[in-house]
Amino acid sequence: MVHHKIVLFALICLVSATTVTNNQGVMDSYVNPGLQSSIDELTQSKIGHMVIDLAEVTMRVTGAVDSLVEGVKAFGRQIEERLNLENTQWEVVESEHNAKVISLSSQANQAEFDINREKKVLNSELIPRLHELDDILLGLKAKQTDNAQSFKEAEAARNSQHDSFVLTTTEFTDALRNIDEALDLLTDLFKSGEVRAAFIEVTDEQKHKVNKALRQVKANTENFGHQYSSFIQALTNLTEGINFKDRQVLKEMCDFLNSLRLNIFDALTKAYKDEDSQKQQDELRRQQLTSEKAVFDQQYADFYQEREDKTVRISDVQTMISTREADLKAYQDRLRTENNNYSANLKIHDDIVSSVQQELAVLAKALQVVQTPPFLDFLNGRIAKA
Repeated sequence: MVHHKIVLFALICLVSATTVTNNQGVMDSYVNPGLQSSIDELTQSKIGHMVIDLAEVTMRVTGAVDSLVEGVKAFGRQIEERLNLENTQWEVVESEHNAKVISLSSQANQAEFDINREKKVLNSELIPRLHELDDILLGLKAKQTDNAQSFKEAEAARNSQHDSFVLTTTEFTDALRNIDEALDLLTDLFKSGEVRAAFIEVTDEQKHKVNKALRQVKANTENFGHQYSSFIQALTNLTEGINFKDRQVLKEMCDFLNSLRLNIFDALTKAYKDEDSQKQQDELRRQQLTSEKAVFDQQYADFYQEREDKTVRISDVQTMISTREADLKAYQDRLRTENNNYSANLKIHDDIVSSVQQELAVLAKALQVVQTPPFLDFLNGRIAKA
């Protein structure tokens, strides 16, 4: 039996390596239409033609087709093993493909998720906050400008107040000096002559000095405003045609000038108090503006630093998005290539499986035909006629 199989496989290999061009070699005298149709169908393929040809050879050599049947069955089992091996190897390929697809799809999905997440952070958080910070910094810059302007205005106002104080106190001081000079002159006149005398002797020089002093006092008080209008009018009356010889008049003039002196002295005292008050108010205002400036400067520094941090963060996020978009494209390209390769390999696999299944179907058909009595009768008839 082993010898028959070796011979049979050698013949199979020899016939399978030969191109068959004559499908009628074993059918010259065969007339059964059903058998003829089966043989015609089998001889359309190389394997079927080989089995039909070997059937006659085997019958001539051994007198039976049993060894051919066993050989064809063994050959069929080898083809089935090849088919099983192909399917097993394809399962590995398919498993590896599915694993790659799952991995690449997961990586692509993660990249897309990262991109959408970072874009959301960028568009809904970072960029709006950056614009908000720009508005805040612009507002703080305006406050800093207003604060600096307020400093200048406070300084200008204080300088104006001080200049006014210096001018006012100078005028008050000059007025007091002139009043004191006039009082000294009038007092000297009042004390001259007999104490009980109603009139005194006044020289032209003394009268000139008194008039000059009174005119100077009048000039001083004219600059003091409407509150001194009554004093100005009184001085005007006194300096026009007054009789300095009348002791009573001199007394009234001294009383008037003393009253005026007291009024101006009170005004001078008030001017100094106002100056002190204005100094304190100016100092408080400067402290307030200094405190506001410190707050504005600190806020500006803090928000500016936040803006710088946000700018760096935006750059980092944009870089991350670009990187992940490149990753996503790479994953998609690899996934596309993997699917294309899989499709090509699947076609090759399907072609192999289809071809092998066709071979197995032909072998099964051939085994069925060569074991039928009509075919065996046909072969015996051919051999008997040879």
